[in-house]
Amino acid sequence: MCRTDDCDEGRRAFLTNSAAAVIGLTTLNSIGQQTQPWPHNEKVTTRVLDDPTITHGTVMFQHNKTDTIDGFLARPKAEGKYPVVIVIAGNVITEEYIPNTCAALAVAGYVGLAPNIFHTLTPEAKTPEERRKATVGHSDSDALLDINSGLDYLRKQPFASFDSIGVVGFCYGGKLAMMLGSRLREVDAVVPYHPGPVTDEDIARLNGPVLIHQGTADKALPKGQTEELEKRLKKRKVPTQVFWYEGADHGFLAYTRPFYKPDYAKLSWERTIAFLNRHLKRSAR
Repeated sequence: MCRTDDCDEGRRAFLTNSAAAVIGLTTLNSIGQQTQPWPHNEKVTTRVLDDPTITHGTVMFQHNKTDTIDGFLARPKAEGKYPVVIVIAGNVITEEYIPNTCAALAVAGYVGLAPNIFHTLTPEAKTPEERRKATVGHSDSDALLDINSGLDYLRKQPFASFDSIGVVGFCYGGKLAMMLGSRLREVDAVVPYHPGPVTDEDIARLNGPVLIHQGTADKALPKGQTEELEKRLKKRKVPTQVFWYEGADHGFLAYTRPFYKPDYAKLSWERTIAFLNRHLKRSAR
């Protein structure tokens, strides 16, 4: 099981349908408005939020014509249409490594969007128990509808190309990434970091390809769980590759956390971009 502050593994359902409408775009004056400073990691090699070639900020969209959802979007500043990569968090999207992941995608020539699948959480929900209560009733299906609303938002944007779509997910978000790939034919590449448990039903129509990153010392999602997942995917003939990071714990890409491993974070991200470039038909920059 995941730690309760990382993801909720109780969500299981299918993506059915959604309707999304654009509300508007607001730009952050500073990333600090959405995230907290994390000074405990002095050696951060993967932060790119200040890169001058990209632009980023919050976007707002809705589904069912009423429920407003926010997200974090990053894209290259240069004019043009860029392939879309959805980023699915295992926790709140305001933790800075999630906006940074979107920014790193923009640096690589993609539109990165992290829909806020945790929009039912309120500032008052601080403890794990309060957070669980705030998300009761918001199922996997609801989270996937939130993500699809973000995709519908992007379909209206002149900078987004939908010739191919990639998905990068963390923990519970890794599980959702595979579920999205199973339900949305447009998804051409799935990258789960230490993905949460999935059922056979969750991945029944997943064609791949799938690239999994996992630490060998992950205390939240054991090594054996991912080994078993790899066997199940390959049995289904889903093109799957798993990279193991010796001694790395849960969240080793997240420089906002004590388990951040700079070298592994950099290496895994290089592998992720190479994978996306290969399967989304883009040349590495």
